[in-house]
Amino acid sequence: MPVQNTLPDPNNRINAAGEDSSGSYGPGFSSVTLTSQQPTVMNRSNSGLAFRSINKYQKFMVDIKYNSLTKAEFNVVYPFLLQRQASLEAFFVELPQYGNTAAGTKNITADADAGSVELTLNSITNISIADMFYITDPNDDSHVKTYKVTKINGSTITITPPIQRKIDVSLSGTEQANFGTPRMRVVVPGNDIQYSVNAQGLYTFSVKLEETLS
Repeated sequence: MPVQNTLPDPNNRINAAGEDSSGSYGPGFSSVTLTSQQPTVMNRSNSGLAFRSINKYQKFMVDIKYNSLTKAEFNVVYPFLLQRQASLEAFFVELPQYGNTAAGTKNITADADAGSVELTLNSITNISIADMFYITDPNDDSHVKTYKVTKINGSTITITPPIQRKIDVSLSGTEQANFGTPRMRVVVPGNDIQYSVNAQGLYTFSVKLEETLS
């Protein structure tokens, strides 16, 4: 059976063996805060000219908050996170709040070099500025970066951050940009995963996640 490697939510379930073929669906998010982190350096010359450069890669930070949870709901998601914090194992989280179900999935129709900021699609119907998406490449399972749309021009979209890995549409299979329910590969970066239980036995819980490519 396939191991569940996506944070359990109303679309992703998990059973007692940690598999995704049966079991309980996870609780929904009450809110999701997304932060784009792009460290930069700025120096100034004696004449006052500013010289700016990027000194680290871009990554997204995700802060998930839940409504009050019953013990049964809490015990679906908390052990999943606890195990991956202890093992430093990466996993996926789906972000329906940032999705565009009308745009759905688009085929990528032209090659794109790593570092490029443009992507050519078979259709831009229903795609909007600031839409989030991820790429599925049947020839490259390690292309796990999440992107955002910054411009739309004809069948070409401009994105941020730049393409992480080369896309070659001449190879077998179809490379796709997935807008419907964006997903992100993340880890639990901190030392603590904290929760509390009130007098009614309801759990208060949130978790901070950090995008990772490995």
